[in-house]
Amino acid sequence: MVATLFAAGIMLSAATFPLPSDTTAIALDDVVVTGTRTNADPRHLPMTISKIAHAELAKNYRTSILPTLFEQVPGLFVTSRSMMGYGVSTGAAGTIKMRGIGGMGSLLVLVDGLPQYAGLYGHPVADAYQTMMAEKVEVLRGPASMIYGSNAMGGVVNIVTRRMQQDGSRTNVNLQGGSYGTLEATITNRFRRGRLSSVVGANYGRTDGHRTNSEFEQVSGFAKLSYDLSTNWSLSGDANVIHFDSSNPGTVSNPLIDNNMKITRGMAALSLTNNYTTTNGAFRAYYNWGHHNINDGYAVGGTPRTALYIHDDVMAGVSLYQSANLFAGNRTTVGFDWQLYGARHGTEPLPTELALTLPTRRLTYSVRI
Repeated sequence: MVATLFAAGIMLSAATFPLPSDTTAIALDDVVVTGTRTNADPRHLPMTISKIAHAELAKNYRTSILPTLFEQVPGLFVTSRSMMGYGVSTGAAGTIKMRGIGGMGSLLVLVDGLPQYAGLYGHPVADAYQTMMAEKVEVLRGPASMIYGSNAMGGVVNIVTRRMQQDGSRTNVNLQGGSYGTLEATITNRFRRGRLSSVVGANYGRTDGHRTNSEFEQVSGFAKLSYDLSTNWSLSGDANVIHFDSSNPGTVSNPLIDNNMKITRGMAALSLTNNYTTTNGAFRAYYNWGHHNINDGYAVGGTPRTALYIHDDVMAGVSLYQSANLFAGNRTTVGFDWQLYGARHGTEPLPTELALTLPTRRLTYSVRI
C-alpha cells in the first residue's frame, strides 16, 4: 500500500527595515531548522526552541546527548537509572517528556529532520542518540503535529549530524574508566578536501554494574559522506548502527534473574539539498530497522523462561519540500512526506528447546499519512 500526503503553507515573518548607517554589527545565534523545516531565526517563530551546540554536549564527556538535554532544556525530563545505558522493556529508562507529555509515541526524535524511533511501538530508543554524531540538538518545546504528525504532540528533538567545514582532518579520542569494570571509549574523525567531506565515529562502553545482573555493553558506529555538487546543491549519505546487551536486576526487594536484552538498531539516509538566496529545499530518503531479543526473566524461586520475545521492526520513507520567499515578508513551503512502518513480532524458544517448538510470530505493517 502506498500513500502520499501533499501539503502547502504560507508563513509570515517580521518585516525588515533599513538600519541606520552608524549601527554596530553584533553576532547572532545560528538559525534553526526544526520549527519550519527551513533555516529560520528562532525569534520569528511561533514556538519555543532550545538549541544545544556540540561543545556543550561534549563538555562533560557523555556518550549520550540525553543527560545534557535534561540539564539544559527547560521543561524536558528524561528518566535514568543508576547504571550505564538506558535499556528497553522491563526496567528501562530513557523516557523523554516535554512539559509532562511524552513517552510512547508522543514526543518525536529526528535525525537531520528524519524520524528515528522503534517502528513497532513508536517510542524513542534512548541508547541510539549519541554525542559523537551530533553537531547540535534543537528541541521544539511544545506541540508540533501540524509539521511532523501525531508523534510530535509533546514536542520534537532534532539531532543535526556533524560535518567538517574547513579543509583538513581532525581526530578526537576519548577514553574513560571507573569502578565496577566500567569503560567508555569514543573515536571520531572529520575530514574535508575541496567539495568532499566525511565524518566517521565509533563508540564502545561496558560495565559490570553495581548489582548482580546489572551488566551493560554497547558498541556503535556512525559514518557520513557529503559532496558539494555546486555552490547551491549538496549530496550526502549517512548510516548509524548500534548494538547493546543490557541486563535488568529488578528492584532490591524483588530481584530478577536472566532479564536480558540484546538490541540492534540501524539507520541509513540519503539527502539532496539546495540552498539559494530566495529558495531552499531537500529530497530525503531513509530506512530504519531494529532487532530486539528479550528474555523477560524470572523472580528468585520462580521458573525460568522457556521462550524469548523477538521483534524485527522497519520504518522507511521519503520527504520532499521546497520553500521560497515569493515576496517581502512571505515564506511559502510546498512538499510531501510518505512513510511505511511495521514489524514482525512474537516468541521463539530458547536454544535448548529449538528442535521441539516452532516460533510464533505476527506480521504488522502500516502506511502513515
